Amino acid sequence: MNQYLIGIYKGELSNPQLNELMEYTFKISKNSITTISISSPENLTLLVGEEESQLSTGLTDQYYLLTNELQKLNQYQDKYYFVYDYRNRKIVKKPTVRCFPLIKITISGTQLQNLIQTVKDIKQDVFAGFKINLEESGLLIVEVLLSSPMLEMINKGERIPESSQCDKHYLYLSELTELLSDPTLCNSVQTKAIAD
Repeated sequence: MNQYLIGIYKGELSNPQLNELMEYTFKISKNSITTISISSPENLTLLVGEEESQLSTGLTDQYYLLTNELQKLNQYQDKYYFVYDYRNRKIVKKPTVRCFPLIKITISGTQLQNLIQTVKDIKQDVFAGFKINLEESGLLIVEVLLSSPMLEMINKGERIPESSQCDKHYLYLSELTELLSDPTLCNSVQTKAIAD
C-alpha cells in the first residue's frame, strides 16, 4: 500500500478528534485516508492517502479538493500544514498522467514541513507528491514525486538527450534535487533521478 502525504497536524489527535476527522474525510472523499503518528522529536500526526496505485495527477487533484474542504474546519486551521494548498494550480487535463520519483531521502518529522515548502517555493507547472514510509527509528523515508516527462524517461531507463540538459525543465529538476539534498533539510539521500 502506498501512503501519500496530504497534511501535517502539529500535535497528537485525540480519539474523538481522530474519529471526527475520519468521518469528515469519508463524507467528502472516495480516497482511503489514514494517519501516522510521530512522537520524536515532537508529536506530529501525518494525514495520508492510502492508495494501491501509483500517484497520478488525478490523485493530486483529489487531494487538493480534500485540502480545500479540510481548511474550512475551524478547529484545525491553525494546527494543520497542508501539501496541496498552493494558490496557482495547473488544470488537470490528463488525470492519468503518473508522478515519478525525483529523490528519496531520510528525514525527521520536524524537517518535513521545510521539505514540502522547498518544493512549493520553486514549483513549476508540475504536480508534486510525497510518498511516506515510517522507519522503526522514528525517521521517515520520503520520496518526492513529480509529473515530469523527463522523470518518466529516466524511470523507463531511457537516456535524456544532451540537448535536453540545457532545457528549463531539466534545470528545474537539477535545482530541486540539489536543494532537497542539502544536509540541513535531510538526514541522508537514498536515491536521486538526476545525477550530479
